Amino acid sequence: MRTGLDYKTAFLFLYIFFYNANSTAEELRDPTKPAYFISSVSQIDSQQTDSLNLSSIWISGHSKRATINGIVAKQGDVILSDIKILRIYKNMVKIEQNGITKKLSILTHNYKTK
Repeated sequence: MRTGLDYKTAFLFLYIFFYNANSTAEELRDPTKPAYFISSVSQIDSQQTDSLNLSSIWISGHSKRATINGIVAKQGDVILSDIKILRIYKNMVKIEQNGITKKLSILTHNYKTK
């Protein structure tokens, strides 16, 4: 008379446990990353460059950086294989794509306080 589990049943339980743990880990998303964050280079390459989204601009005393389609870049960088960051301004970024100069604007709200 056996009172415990046989090795086949134990193996089946372990298999189901690890399979579910692995698939659940893939579904979890880092809550600190923005919703538009792209995690792999192949997804970046396949993304359409026609719809460029300037989401933020950081300017400090020695550095200027902009986030375009989730990619942080500085002046002179080339992103998405054909977009060169020409100049970063306070509310705008000037880029060059396929020999054409474009301006990407960021919407800001100016509030005056007394």
